[in-house]
Amino acid sequence: MVIVVGLLTFGLLLAGVAVFLAVRDDGGNGGEGPRGPVVLREPLTFQLVAEQSAGPCASGTVPDGEGTTCFRLGPERMTVERVERIEATLPGPENSHVGWTVQLELTPADGAEFGRLTGEAAGRPAETGGRLIAMIVGGTVISAPMVQGPITGGEVMISGDFDRAGAEDLVRRMTGR
Repeated sequence: MVIVVGLLTFGLLLAGVAVFLAVRDDGGNGGEGPRGPVVLREPLTFQLVAEQSAGPCASGTVPDGEGTTCFRLGPERMTVERVERIEATLPGPENSHVGWTVQLELTPADGAEFGRLTGEAAGRPAETGGRLIAMIVGGTVISAPMVQGPITGGEVMISGDFDRAGAEDLVRRMTGR
């Protein structure tokens, strides 16, 4: 499944479910979970992936939540401690998404850094896994999207085959709440 919102989209695999992250271009439509600003209980780190492999994880790799995928991380990273807004939402008829999404708005400074980091990932060869960017909370990769292009502006949408519980669970893991 490929869902396009705005100009940029990239996919990820989260607990065996295809998920996509894209620039949000709607006006928001009221959702569930923390809105913002939100101080995260644990920092959320975005870090470029050098290599991914199947579990069990070897020394020097970071596991996903199920321990089925392991990630060797590169040095390029950024850490977010506060977001302007994060929420699980049920998209309205104004966009093509079906099902629940997680909408995240970074601070202006973090949004600029995220644009730089996703731009760097987008310039790497897809075959090597270099376009993956790990989202890490508490030493665990909670998702690892593949970047198709730089994501600027700091507003992102994670969408896919989420039901309400799945979207709210991702918000909970991202915020620690």
